[in-house]
Amino acid sequence: MLRTTALTSPGPVRVLGIDDFALLKGHIYATLLVDLEARRPIDVLPGREAAPVARWLADHPEVQIICRDRASAYAEAARTAAPQAVQVADAWHLWNNLAKAVEKTVTSHYGCLRTAHQTTHQPGEPQPPAEPDGMLDVRGRPRRVVATIRERHRVVQELLAQGRSLRGISRDLDLDYYAVRRYARIAEVDELLVKVTQRRTLLDDYKPYIHQRFTQGCRNASQLHREIRDQGFPGDRSVVNSYVRLLKQGTVTAPPPPALPKPRRALRWIMTRPEHLRPDQAVGLKEVRAACPELDAAVDHVRAFGALMHDHRGEDLHEWIELVRQHDLPALRQFADGLLHDRDAVIAGLSSTWSSGQVEGQVTRVKLIKRKGYGRANLDLLRRCILLAD
Repeated sequence: MLRTTALTSPGPVRVLGIDDFALLKGHIYATLLVDLEARRPIDVLPGREAAPVARWLADHPEVQIICRDRASAYAEAARTAAPQAVQVADAWHLWNNLAKAVEKTVTSHYGCLRTAHQTTHQPGEPQPPAEPDGMLDVRGRPRRVVATIRERHRVVQELLAQGRSLRGISRDLDLDYYAVRRYARIAEVDELLVKVTQRRTLLDDYKPYIHQRFTQGCRNASQLHREIRDQGFPGDRSVVNSYVRLLKQGTVTAPPPPALPKPRRALRWIMTRPEHLRPDQAVGLKEVRAACPELDAAVDHVRAFGALMHDHRGEDLHEWIELVRQHDLPALRQFADGLLHDRDAVIAGLSSTWSSGQVEGQVTRVKLIKRKGYGRANLDLLRRCILLAD
């Protein structure tokens, strides 16, 4: 039987945050109450049902704002025991619910992506040899570090064959002893070059786009530099000039065709803000949108909902829901219709700056306190520890 000795609050609570956490996962849960203005937990209630929260709210009529997730129990408790309070549905939970709906949409239309990918990249089509990435610099010249590693490896191996010790080789070559030992232990120099040749340059993410525009007939390096600079490329135009020159000479070949994106990867592209996508991800998302009209519409809906959240335009929620209903997207329509059941809280969550982010941080803190007690599910002891920690 869990005891419920009340913690003392420092004063009236105007903005309340509510969330649940596990005392014993799958068996015992509790509810954490946080004063968002004072930025401190004020009580821990047994269970995650509506009744304990409703009793607490009835004793605190000063609460004006309640930030919560979309759990129906907390919504019911706030509605019955604190009708004066404005309920705010947490924006992160709304975005997470939207992501789950989009994931179902991507999975149901994955066949469109597979068909489009097979059409664009024929499996029987011979692929050109891959560019020896890392062996040459961006201007097509052999990298000095590669030649240095090859020469040192050759000299160390020759001296070892003559019977010299590692310490002696280190003194003769003026090299660190551990570097000499590494050269000595590895028989094939290619193993030493793995990390060096797998390095990435600023231009790597933009090479597929440059090659695509090159094959379309754009051979002007200045124009290509302006295009990738608009996509976020921070490098100088001379780097692009050198790479385009190598393309014209046939020294480098096209990067290998991208693999078919998994549903979770496509989902990540869709849920990421456009300006935060890498160039290769932006190209991949463009192919996803071109492959399926439904996914193209889903991307537009996600970005529109993200704009509502970013600009705090909760009053435009109904317009967004109507736009979703115009497309054959069952998972998204179910998500949109579900928002209407919690309409006022959702609109407040999209319009307000209050959120449950601070509550999530306090839950993490409570879990750390619980672990210090070896995970014992003693609610009364945990509540007292939280009070003492503050």
